Amino acid sequence: MHILFVTSEFHPLAKSGGLADAVASLAKTLFSRGNRVSLVLPRYQSIDLEGWTDLKIPLGVPLGDQEIWTGCHHRELGGVDLFALDHGELFRRPGIYGPSPAEAYGDNLRRFSLLSRGALQLALALDLRPQIIHAHDWPTALVPVFHRLFYRETPLGGARTVFSIHNFGYQGWSPLARSRETGLSPEERGRAGLEHNQEINLVKGALTTADALVAVSPRYAREIQTPAFGFGLHREITQQKEKLTGILNGIDREEWNPQHDTALPACYSRENRRGKALCKATLQIEFGLPPEPEVPLIGMVTRLTEQKGIGALFGNGTRQAGTERGALRRICEELPLQVILIGTGEAWCQEEIQRLSAELPNFSALIGYSETLAHRITAGSDFFLMPSTYEPCGLNQLYALRYGTIPVVTPTGGLADTVDSETGVLIRHYSPEGIFAALQEACRIYQEPSRRLEDLRDAAMARDFGWDRSAKDYQDLYSSLLDQPGEIREGPS
Repeated sequence: MHILFVTSEFHPLAKSGGLADAVASLAKTLFSRGNRVSLVLPRYQSIDLEGWTDLKIPLGVPLGDQEIWTGCHHRELGGVDLFALDHGELFRRPGIYGPSPAEAYGDNLRRFSLLSRGALQLALALDLRPQIIHAHDWPTALVPVFHRLFYRETPLGGARTVFSIHNFGYQGWSPLARSRETGLSPEERGRAGLEHNQEINLVKGALTTADALVAVSPRYAREIQTPAFGFGLHREITQQKEKLTGILNGIDREEWNPQHDTALPACYSRENRRGKALCKATLQIEFGLPPEPEVPLIGMVTRLTEQKGIGALFGNGTRQAGTERGALRRICEELPLQVILIGTGEAWCQEEIQRLSAELPNFSALIGYSETLAHRITAGSDFFLMPSTYEPCGLNQLYALRYGTIPVVTPTGGLADTVDSETGVLIRHYSPEGIFAALQEACRIYQEPSRRLEDLRDAAMARDFGWDRSAKDYQDLYSSLLDQPGEIREGPS
């Protein structure tokens, strides 16, 4: 089977969150299962072209009455054929969605319209003929729209389209006045169902036009059909529920493996966890904390957004930092523990974290992101805190389980699908008090003389969240689409 992925992120080339990891791991696993996988993403400023081949094809991408010309580069990585669309003005900029995690580019509608239509034009130009075209999240939500409107009578016409919902909270909203940037006429926008509440909503168009929809965990597939998690589209996704499937994300078990992780000061396994103590001590020193083995170390690797629980942890960002008491100060003042954090996001939260880090002797934070530090925190921490208000799947709790680090999570979405009382600590109520109570329980588990902590670690490391099972589910979904009535033009195997 030949599958074409279209994505705005791909690890290790372009990453702002878990989307990059999920797409890269799924593509690699599908290839290992005997499929041909091609992938199109933008050539961002951060992508070094060493090792890439300039295809030297002037690619014209029609967007309404315009034709935008792009270049294209190719390389193979892990068996996946990567194609980077190159447009200096729109793609070669700092960042992916904006110059910083808290700031978006004002012309993202035009940028990702170019990616979505450009991927289809590239497939035509190179005669790729995929059988499945799989678009990932709101930046590529126009892929099934463009395919349905313009490519049915082309060599791509027999392909089936799949749209993955990685986070329903991000839907590609734009003012209706900017709709010309998609290149679609009012009549075409109406046929695709792109308009919602007098605005453009890219994800709504994908819900309407894709042949299949996938949410990244079974529970999240149910949650987004409710007002609490549907972000204004719960009725629309419920209307399409017959083509909606929940498939749990997995992790790359080679990259995230405590037995062979070169980022760690000491490796360890489920059978022999002695190296984890050295990982903890080294991490404490690295973050300027006393290397105290008798207190639990709580780790966080997170985006600093409301979804990730920053309101309950650090206070109300609509007020001056510090005026609304969050849970973290009380946690650090009243519980015998240490907390470390790395992350970027909302400016008020970054400022509050820096202030608390200077004031609290048992809290240390780094504003920023480092893949190496993410591995070291996952290995060296005793508990991994994820107080999310909602979580489509979550990958950090899966990494933590793999490393014998006990997740402390809100039971929502993929967190509820992957963490239970045998492997983690649940935040029973999302609130400052609920987070405090969960970490209080974590401290009791750590201090009590029984084997409960080691039993939790053992059960956690025994869980298998590799991509094999999930990739099979995707492959079964693809096959079911190809078995549906209608002409299928077979692509190369």
